[in-house]
Amino acid sequence: MHLNKVFKNAGILAGGDVLAALLGLISFAILARSLGVNSLGLFTVIITYVTLIDKFVNFQSWQALIRFCDKIKNDKSKFENLLSFGLFIDLLSAFVAFLISVTLCQFISSFFDWTQETLDLIKVYSLVILFNIEGTPTAIFRIGNKFIIFSKKAAITASIKLLLFVICWFYTFEIQYYIYSTLVAQIIGYLFFFFQALKYANLRPWDYLRKKNIDIVLENNPKFLSFILSSNIQTTLKLTTSLLDVLLVSKFVGNYAVGLLQLTKQFSKIFKQISSPLYKSVYPELTSLWNSNKFKEFKFLIIRSMKIMTIFSISIYIIFLLLGKYAIVYYVGEDFVGSYNLMLYYFIGVLISASTFSLTPAFLAMNLPKIPLITTFLSSLLFVIIFFLTYKELGYLAIGVSFASMTLFWVFQNVIIFNYKMKNL
Repeated sequence: MHLNKVFKNAGILAGGDVLAALLGLISFAILARSLGVNSLGLFTVIITYVTLIDKFVNFQSWQALIRFCDKIKNDKSKFENLLSFGLFIDLLSAFVAFLISVTLCQFISSFFDWTQETLDLIKVYSLVILFNIEGTPTAIFRIGNKFIIFSKKAAITASIKLLLFVICWFYTFEIQYYIYSTLVAQIIGYLFFFFQALKYANLRPWDYLRKKNIDIVLENNPKFLSFILSSNIQTTLKLTTSLLDVLLVSKFVGNYAVGLLQLTKQFSKIFKQISSPLYKSVYPELTSLWNSNKFKEFKFLIIRSMKIMTIFSISIYIIFLLLGKYAIVYYVGEDFVGSYNLMLYYFIGVLISASTFSLTPAFLAMNLPKIPLITTFLSSLLFVIIFFLTYKELGYLAIGVSFASMTLFWVFQNVIIFNYKMKNL
């Protein structure tokens, strides 16, 4: 029953994600063919820097809210108070992240050899951080099974971006206009998502400008802040690794290699379009099962979902192994064919990550957010070590080897710990 619900909700999410992915594929083809490998690399560096700061500083409260709101969802007053506090955290961290983004780039520009034009584009695109208030709305929609909103948001953002990219391509606009187009599309998607959330809950974040109200909500939910800190650091470390590789390649290998890496990541979204909706839908189910002490069903849901995703991921990898080169040339042209070898290594890590998507939400549901935090930190450390040991010899291929090794090590740690915890129940 719970497995069916997970896949049903994931199907709703995937519907919007698949449409967004298809539109994204067209947008990326326009972008790649218009800018070429080097300019695509620079575009990627700008977007990646801002996203990295956003993910690192802009705490998203949804995981903690789902964990704590599940116990009080029948008490409307406490439920909305906690959601409002979560929104207060989202707004505050977004503002801090924006300030850091526009300030830090000045201090690190010489290290990355960024021109003044690049810095100006970074500062403009940093505006997107102020509108990324997704944490509390995400919790509201997941708790209320309103997964269709995620699909609509993804489709709206992708549609607007494609429309603007077509205009840029038609008028042969340069890189800055593609940055502006991406900014506008993202902001519209975030605003849609935020205002939809206001329909489902009475949110009052301004109440928490007074310390008294903060003390009250923390007294009722004593472990809320520690949980939100641990879960966000874990997520941040994992995302940072997937974004930091762009800056590492840009610095030590060059923007041409970044362009090839970005195409690799575009293709890897095939795996993520399936695993991401499953991750989003499985976490509330696992939390409910754990809180109800249904440990047998809890473990069954995790193992069964992992088996299904493993079969699917291996099938996709084999298809790419056979047809990947032809797909690359047809999609963006022969200039990008060098990314094929990188994809072969990189996709091993993506395959492993997609197949084991339920491990992190399982630990969060068990109220053990520090476990994925520690394993992610150790794995990220391994990623950096392997990259610096191999990039001079392997070039941009070092990213693929490092990512595959990191993911394998992460899964190894988490499987051992999960089995140990389940045996000691």
